[in-house]
Amino acid sequence: MEQVLAKKAAERRRGSVLNTVRMFSDIVAKTEEELKRDPGSATYVEPKYDKNSEDYGRPPPGSKTERRGIKAGYHVCREVLFLMEKIDENAEGLAPHRYVSFGKLFYTYALYSDKLVGMLLRARKYGLVTFEGEMLYQGQDNQKLVVMMMSIEEIRERLKPTGDPKACITLVQGNADL
Repeated sequence: MEQVLAKKAAERRRGSVLNTVRMFSDIVAKTEEELKRDPGSATYVEPKYDKNSEDYGRPPPGSKTERRGIKAGYHVCREVLFLMEKIDENAEGLAPHRYVSFGKLFYTYALYSDKLVGMLLRARKYGLVTFEGEMLYQGQDNQKLVVMMMSIEEIRERLKPTGDPKACITLVQGNADL
């Protein structure tokens, strides 16, 4: 009886030793993988990216980075809508092609934010405004016109956040387009 108990105890010890060895082996493998992704490591392997891949330029699904990107998308959508409302408040002309000079818009919008040019570029990307040239500069472009491409009501109705960190806002089809 004592021999059987001693044999079982030895097997348990051997099993726990094997489990401990496996646990440490897993930790070593995980650490080696992390070091391959660490640019400061001697074992760093430069990753190869496929620019045509669906997940290229996107954060890992479910990550904190993805959540921050989605939150930023909602913020950008609100900023663009706010810019369009300020343009509409200060614009002249008839809807939908109301216009305002960049200089007037710059001094008005400076009270609210320092991101005017970036938001104008974003608004132009989505077809909400148009202006001459690639970029607008304070002082030299003050007389250039920023022209709305649709009415503020239509913009409020169609401009929506996507919930996608890569393409954060979209213009949904209006009722007339359906």
